[in-house]
Amino acid sequence: MRTYLVNSSKDRALPKLPGSEPKSIRRIFNNDQLIERFGRWLLVCGKAENTRVNYVLAAKQFAKFLVNKPLTAATKEDVRDFIGSLYIRGLAASTMQGRLDALRVLFDCLQLGSQVRASVPRYITRRKLPKRLPHAKSEEEIERLIAASRTPRDRALIELGYASALRISELAHLNVEDLNLRARSLIVRRGKGGDDRIGLFGKQAANALREYLGERQSGPLFVGQPRIQTQQGGVTRGKYGDWWGQWRELDATDKKRVMRSIRLGDYEIGTRERAREALRHYLEFKLTRHVRPAPTRRVTVRQLYRDIVKVAKRAGISGMHPHVLRHSCATHCLNRGMEIRYLQDLLGHTSLMATQKYLHLATANLKKVHDKFLPRR
Repeated sequence: MRTYLVNSSKDRALPKLPGSEPKSIRRIFNNDQLIERFGRWLLVCGKAENTRVNYVLAAKQFAKFLVNKPLTAATKEDVRDFIGSLYIRGLAASTMQGRLDALRVLFDCLQLGSQVRASVPRYITRRKLPKRLPHAKSEEEIERLIAASRTPRDRALIELGYASALRISELAHLNVEDLNLRARSLIVRRGKGGDDRIGLFGKQAANALREYLGERQSGPLFVGQPRIQTQQGGVTRGKYGDWWGQWRELDATDKKRVMRSIRLGDYEIGTRERAREALRHYLEFKLTRHVRPAPTRRVTVRQLYRDIVKVAKRAGISGMHPHVLRHSCATHCLNRGMEIRYLQDLLGHTSLMATQKYLHLATANLKKVHDKFLPRR
């Protein structure tokens, strides 16, 4: 339908000039500005912190791959070449799939902002990934892992991680106020998906937590441990062949470091390695060790990960990481007869499909039923 302008002076209808309609002005952003706005858009959408970090990282990697080409000018071939470069680097199929998913969300955001006409990563077919079963340890290996803990914090971390089947990020964000040691329960604040839920643990975990917490009633649950500051120094050789050791130590006020030295020996030492060993022996047994107080800051997820792996190496258990504690708890509970519906609530799964993968690991009851009903035993 054509619109007309009416000229009141001559009472004639004039056709509307083509191109006279007002057009929306599209702002132009560079790649850094687009990625920054993408990160804020993910925050508004309520995405988890790890999801936001991974998606923004994938966007930065893709922008770097394009060199000087704007993100808004990327084509399907650019996305395919980017995924191919990840394959050449030898990355896992799940990692490449995650990068493609991140680019899909990125271009969905650009499309909503009228920066692109179509989400080009949507034209790339997702690869079907092979289904892999969770890796769980036996009950004997879990006992060995707990026995290898040397500090109260490590023992409390492993006991609680196994008994409650919490994710490592949920363990790191726990507060002392979230625990109820008498009821042996806890509250997970803003877990995966942003939901709160109730977690449970047993008597052994409660005892380990009491020993670790002591008199603490508030603050982060897992904090840094007090460290023994070992004194270090260096060695030099005098012009007459004698060996000297130097180091810096705190003065009487414990505020200023002063230089100290000691004569280690003459020709009987011989080498610099033996001189260093003599100095280390002197500093270890003759000087007072300085113990740094325990920090009050919350321990990061990465530090908790390292602590669990370190204890596993000490126990001689390979392939151990924090999520294995969660897998092991779920498998052992199913083997001992827990219904899968209750296990879903314990793990915090919103869908029962995510919990069913543990049925393939819990083979203890399956073997009993198989032996009972098999005609030829």
